[in-house]
Amino acid sequence: MAALPAILVTGASSGIGLATAQLLSKSGYRVFAGVRTLSDRSIQENLSEIELDVSDEASIRAAVQKMEHELEGAGLAGLINNAGIADVAPIEFHPVRNFRAVFEVNVFGLVAVTQAFLPLLHRAQGRIVNMGSIGGLITIPFGATLCASKHAVEAISDCMRLELYPAGIHVTCLQPASINSGSAEKLAAKNEQTIASLSPEGQRRYADMLRRFMKVTMESETKGSPPSLVAHAVLDVLRSEAPPARKLVGKDHLLLKLAAKALPDSIRDRLFRRLFFGSPSFGSCPASQDQETEHHSDLSVRPSASKD
Repeated sequence: MAALPAILVTGASSGIGLATAQLLSKSGYRVFAGVRTLSDRSIQENLSEIELDVSDEASIRAAVQKMEHELEGAGLAGLINNAGIADVAPIEFHPVRNFRAVFEVNVFGLVAVTQAFLPLLHRAQGRIVNMGSIGGLITIPFGATLCASKHAVEAISDCMRLELYPAGIHVTCLQPASINSGSAEKLAAKNEQTIASLSPEGQRRYADMLRRFMKVTMESETKGSPPSLVAHAVLDVLRSEAPPARKLVGKDHLLLKLAAKALPDSIRDRLFRRLFFGSPSFGSCPASQDQETEHHSDLSVRPSASKD
């Protein structure tokens, strides 16, 4: 009997990653579920668990060696770069080390894993699915680390798609919108720690805004689509004869796409100030910025799931 096509899913211990690994396993794939540490696992028996910390070069090398042994010369049919982390804070008081930590996982980890597994992908002319975010299109307040990293994922995905096409390797960037993955609960607890760490002046400026932001974020996630919706989008990409370059996923994706592509910056800014701060004047920008009319397509969204 022919071997099942093999898929690697990073960040598979919970949320979108776990839902994707489970669905692919039920759909005729041999799934390797990457988790940062084996203690993180919530993996079912029908999944092959593999320890993979995308920010650790030694962990990546060990994962490649293990999969080469398991595949016995066969190739990798798909790589799902799902692992990611998020951080929420005002830029004024956000340590640069936190930016580096998020980029280490969301951007550099994605590149490092892809480079390491490309020899296996070449054997099977496999496919790559990079987990972007609506945050790669629409930038929201306090989401600089996530949104900047997901904008980078968009650009890297474009380069991968162009460079790997001649080798028969298709690359798709998925852009989940509001997904009820449980990540907002983790960020809510961290949000209070962030507020407590601010100086008195920082708390005066940002505490109310951060709490309002997190309240909106929690409400958005509660009403969001289930992780299984993203998992089915991954499956569609793997099965498609002509996979898309990018795909928005979520029941609110059309509205968000309109906000990203069609609205002038001035209108988007007013909408976001009202949504996140409760008033167009609360935390408002200078009048000169309010009067901008140029169209811009760089904006982002709700924080994503954890690294695993």
